[in-house]
Amino acid sequence: MDKDLIDLLFLSQKRRDLLLLLKNGGRTIEEIVSLLHVTPTGMLPQIKKLKEEHLILQENRVYRLTPLAEILVEKMEPLLNTLEVIEENLHYWHERDLSSLPHSFLERLNELKSCALIEPDPDNIFEPPAVFLEKMQKSKKILSFSSIFHPIFPEFFRKNGDNTEITLIVTKKIYERLKTDFEKELKLYIGGERRRLFVCFDEIKIAMLIKTECFMSADFLTCKGAFDQETIISFEPASMRWAEDLILHYRDKAQEIKG
Repeated sequence: MDKDLIDLLFLSQKRRDLLLLLKNGGRTIEEIVSLLHVTPTGMLPQIKKLKEEHLILQENRVYRLTPLAEILVEKMEPLLNTLEVIEENLHYWHERDLSSLPHSFLERLNELKSCALIEPDPDNIFEPPAVFLEKMQKSKKILSFSSIFHPIFPEFFRKNGDNTEITLIVTKKIYERLKTDFEKELKLYIGGERRRLFVCFDEIKIAMLIKTECFMSADFLTCKGAFDQETIISFEPASMRWAEDLILHYRDKAQEIKG
């Protein structure tokens, strides 16, 4: 692609916003300035540049994307959303080891838009965040993957008496520890209704993933292999779907443990 066209698409927030707006259909200048919270004098020069490059056409008073622009915007939007995901928590993502993520899920990183970063409370360093515990207690269908012995495990075992549906996928190392240190609780869990346990024998460098009908959360290890208890959490459908698909990806590669 010509560098001038790349600059035209990416170097102006107003042009990017306009192209994304017109993805959903034509708009008049009055609608454009109202929806984008800009002035006509600020937007009209940008419209002129896009028209000159055959990315926008005008039909009477309505501005629309050209067929070429429709293709470009379709490809541009996931990239912009991925950049937004990273920029929202730039320091966090720079420190994460994402080498275990299948390429298809890295390509879908844009679905983690609007995730919040929850940092550990210095006064309760060994406890999960309060918002995490609150949502877990309300959840009735829990999917989870873990490669570490997470503080939330006792919460899974305490739920043995209720009707919550839980699917837990752990690595071989964590399963061995559960058998050794929590033999009684593990047997009760495996023998419980609506409880499933899977063991994944691959080395997965993700500390923990959880998806319920209420939220998703992810704990990625740092590039040094440490679990620093920094958690991303989201209540958006796209993020929840991303987490569920990834957990099920690991479940399908794991062996189920029967009671």
